[in-house]
Amino acid sequence: METPRRTLAAMLVLLIGLPAYGKDLALLQLSQFDARTILHSPPANDSTQTKAELARLHAIETERTPAEFDAAVAAAKDETVFLFKPVFGAGFTADKLPETAAFFALAANDESIFVKIAKDEWKRPRPAAIDPTLHPCTQSKSFSYPSGHATRGYLLGIILGAVVPDRRDAILTQAAAYARDRLVCGVHFRSDIEAGRLTGSALAAVMLSQPEVRQRLAAVRAELEAAGFTKAE
Repeated sequence: METPRRTLAAMLVLLIGLPAYGKDLALLQLSQFDARTILHSPPANDSTQTKAELARLHAIETERTPAEFDAAVAAAKDETVFLFKPVFGAGFTADKLPETAAFFALAANDESIFVKIAKDEWKRPRPAAIDPTLHPCTQSKSFSYPSGHATRGYLLGIILGAVVPDRRDAILTQAAAYARDRLVCGVHFRSDIEAGRLTGSALAAVMLSQPEVRQRLAAVRAELEAAGFTKAE
């Protein structure tokens, strides 16, 4: 029989949804983080850097294999903490880890709000909007800078690595691969990915500094320990 806490967490997952992108912040307040204060403006559309980044995207498009393309498309569809399933194995799923799913859905929700503010500040077009000869794996209506997927991958990965320190290196390697898949897809510039890495890392640091967040993570750690995904401290 499930404990009340596990039942509540499971209900939270259903109510929040995976991924959860609400209109309100769940873990932080708006005054606690602003990506615009840590990022410089993206390169201009006609700059030498943008032209070089477009050339690199063309090279990636030429070099990518069908398997790499399909893997990048599949990766883009998972915007939850379970993008790290390759690190943990088959049992790393939302239905088996409701506390974990619920907490990281809240973190992803906050990330989407903070990143939208930054994207709307700079309004950088996607690569294919500047160079229509590119063939991206998908179309997106949002702006390009910073990359939301890269931000999310590093945010969730850094926090998960803090909970499961014995797997931190593998988790961060997976976060980097997840971010790079956006280049394989042709939907982001390299500078978008780098800005996402910086934003996700900074946002993770702010979240981890909050006593309420650390308290929530204690339940996540206990659940992951019980499932055998991390060692007891």
